[in-house]
Amino acid sequence: MDALIQRARSGDRQAIEQILTELAPAVHRFGLRMCKNAHDADDVVQDTLIQIASHIGEFEGRGSLPSWVFALARSACARRRRGLKNAPSAGEDALAEQISGQPNPEQLAGQQELGALLVRALDALPAAQREVLLLRDVEGLSAAETAAALAVSVDAVKSRLHRARADLRDQLAPLFAAAPRAGCPDVMLLWSRKLDGDLSQQDCAEMERHLESCEACRSTCNGLKRALDACASLRSASVPDRVREQIRAALRASESVQRREK
Repeated sequence: MDALIQRARSGDRQAIEQILTELAPAVHRFGLRMCKNAHDADDVVQDTLIQIASHIGEFEGRGSLPSWVFALARSACARRRRGLKNAPSAGEDALAEQISGQPNPEQLAGQQELGALLVRALDALPAAQREVLLLRDVEGLSAAETAAALAVSVDAVKSRLHRARADLRDQLAPLFAAAPRAGCPDVMLLWSRKLDGDLSQQDCAEMERHLESCEACRSTCNGLKRALDACASLRSASVPDRVREQIRAALRASESVQRREK
């Protein structure tokens, strides 16, 4: 990617188009879930791609490209989220299809149910939790990259992420078994910390021993894993045709700006 970025910074149109093509699906997913409105998500994609194409020469590489891009997308989302509280949620059926792949009919029914619940669960999260979960567990950014995109500390990212994962699992509880018993450790937090590599070997071993003996806590962890697997599966979603057209439009717009500036 570094060589591609260098070519794009020098004005190589083919390199810029390749970068936009690689980034557009993630920007679209982020915009759709942060705005919860397909029309506004399209505007977010358009604005973000134009910003990338027009200002890639200013990207100095002090942070990662995804951090820079999602900071742009986040700003574009913020400009559109005001007044959208009562807008219809976008894409439950489409999201279920993205998760489903090509299962058998019985699996399809369960995955469509998970897809519908997942989109409602994501949309129900506070924006600060939703964006950190989207960046970490859907798009796969590191904690440091997420912190840079959101302009917060890594500790703040981890705190929000643990809470978001727990709330997501609770929202999806109808699909899972019983909650932990009174007196059990906070396995949700422990498992979330384990996923991020923040659990000591001793604490990890103690948690594993507890899970072996506690069916309720084991079910809780399995529920969280299933929820996060569903989030990660969104990365395989196909790009709508209109997003491909937005890539071409962003290139045309940036070239028009560059001609005016010469």
